[in-house]
Amino acid sequence: LEVDSRSEGEFSESDIVFLQGAANILGMAIERQRMEQRLQEALNHHQVLLKEVNHRVNNSLQIVAAMLHHQAAASGNPEEEHGLRDASRRIAAISRAHQRLYASSSIQILDLGAYLTAVCQDLSESMPGCEIKVEAASAIEIATDRAIPVALLVNELITNTAKYAYPQGHCRAWVRVFRSADDSTIVSVRDEGIGLPADFDIKSGKRLGMRLINAFTTQLKATLDIKRHTPGTEFVLSVPSDTKASAID
Repeated sequence: LEVDSRSEGEFSESDIVFLQGAANILGMAIERQRMEQRLQEALNHHQVLLKEVNHRVNNSLQIVAAMLHHQAAASGNPEEEHGLRDASRRIAAISRAHQRLYASSSIQILDLGAYLTAVCQDLSESMPGCEIKVEAASAIEIATDRAIPVALLVNELITNTAKYAYPQGHCRAWVRVFRSADDSTIVSVRDEGIGLPADFDIKSGKRLGMRLINAFTTQLKATLDIKRHTPGTEFVLSVPSDTKASAID
């Protein structure tokens, strides 16, 4: 105060009170800055740990998927082989999510189009003769814990398509991902196979694949519609936005 003054002077009682108040404010500001720095460092460390966990989980899941794949190849029972390969593909789909989380700047959300593209590429490689084309709008991001059930549901639909829609082999499927007018996420899986039986009811399906599809649809609070085409079938999954799904809860 008055450092430019050459005249002598003394601090009055009010000056001392003012200086004490200024010192307290400055001290609190410094302490707040230190706390914010410590919190940021802790957050950065937490993010690094979570990415490392996702990386390790991804590696472990890939190992399990590979083991199941090799076990299926060595199995002499066709039914057992199919079951092991299906399990391997399900685990690989989950592994893909952790792989993307490890590479992403955010662990809470996933780009659904990019994620499903990677999952469908894995499916094509694991099912020789199956061609899958993915058309996805950019930047469709949903919560990670919702993206994984969507991918697993698509995995089941395409697996069923390869098994039943194309009994002669050479499976072809088309996957579309886009936003609807009400902000729902729409995922369409279509084939040009032999079609579904006239009395087909997805709700009463007893096979594991059908039960998983119904379970994932319920978990997502979504709707799954079936459209019959000539030729083929289209399954249309409508997933409400994260906000609307929370409101349902």
